[in-house]
Amino acid sequence: MTQDIAYWREQVFARITEERLTELVLELCNIPSPYGYEKEAGQYVYDWMKREGFAPRKVGLTEERFNVIGTLRGAGHGRNLLFSSHLDTAGPSGSPHDTWLYRDLDARFWHQTWLEDGVFYGQSVENDKGPMACFLLAAQAIKEAGAPLLGDVILTACPGEMGQEPVDEFVGLPYVSKETGAEYMMVHGGIMADYGIAAEGTDFGVSWVEAGKAFFKMTVLGSGVYTPVITHTAEMSRHVNPIVKAAALIERLNDWAIAYERQYTRTYPGGTVIPKVQIGAIKGGHPHFIIGGADSCSLYLDCRLLPGMKPAEVAAQLRRVIRESGVEAELELFLFRQGYEAGTEEVAPFVDAVRASHQAVFEQELELSAPVFSSMWRDHSVFNEYGVPSITYGPPRRTPSLDDLMACARAYAAIALEVCMQEAHES
Repeated sequence: MTQDIAYWREQVFARITEERLTELVLELCNIPSPYGYEKEAGQYVYDWMKREGFAPRKVGLTEERFNVIGTLRGAGHGRNLLFSSHLDTAGPSGSPHDTWLYRDLDARFWHQTWLEDGVFYGQSVENDKGPMACFLLAAQAIKEAGAPLLGDVILTACPGEMGQEPVDEFVGLPYVSKETGAEYMMVHGGIMADYGIAAEGTDFGVSWVEAGKAFFKMTVLGSGVYTPVITHTAEMSRHVNPIVKAAALIERLNDWAIAYERQYTRTYPGGTVIPKVQIGAIKGGHPHFIIGGADSCSLYLDCRLLPGMKPAEVAAQLRRVIRESGVEAELELFLFRQGYEAGTEEVAPFVDAVRASHQAVFEQELELSAPVFSSMWRDHSVFNEYGVPSITYGPPRRTPSLDDLMACARAYAAIALEVCMQEAHES
């Protein structure tokens, strides 16, 4: 049997059809899977893999939130390639807290995926079940074509990628992320991959570096005072009400965030990281009892980090901001996740394979992705943490067209052939 990759690309591409892709995308992406509630979508992927002969397994911390791992087996003496996308999506989940986040709880974008005039719409197809459908279809086509793979193609679907983290009263398994998702999978899933792809939207650019993140809780202290007896001050930092004090601190934090971003922007071989900061939540007082003010008001900060950066470095800067603001406040770190970059030498053969595959599909050079895609969190950071040289690569992040997802499925198939038809050379 021929080992000519160009021949097998042609055979495989012929089996990736618009009809099959559209059906899979619309079925998978129209299964609701807001973070914490990934079970139904995970079961669909499990059943699909079982039906297609990929011998899937469920590997999870609980029965409600599990990773799905399937394998297209090779001959056993080639390179193994890991594909991964996440099951969880953003958007309203039916929680009473949904109104804290979203203006329109019933917006179609959050709840449905649809194809209109050749373009897919909906949060689920964008992030991240559209790319997942692409690599599933790619693996199906490779299997049907009978390509003589030497290594395995490992297909995975993970919960808990979107960034929810336990804090304060929001605790328990629904709020756990990587520890039930990619992290759990790498520890307990028996993953033996030579390379990995976080299959997510990158506008068909590539990156193999990712920012880390530190979440801080900043609690502004004051005193709850009955409205008829409160005394206002013109200087907000000296106000008795901690919510008013927080306004003074927020202004300082905004100035610091702009400077932080400029100070820490770095360009690596695998992409540019622009670490940004955002005040993602604020909590103080009770909406149903506002006559007495509050003794404290908390700000919750998402601070992105350079690979290898320690959160203590950021904490020191935040304490200085607090001091300079004149506001009495306490600082607490409640989440730290390290960002990683794949080793340049280790990832280079894989990037070459992705480059060759990209060229075969698009007839143009592969480029590094925009900095936004290397400045967020994606699960290839976990794979790189565990020594699997990994990248992120995929279709347009926003409103991918059917043509985009067809090209993505072909690109994923070409990458799998390029990697898994190679002999593994022992080091």
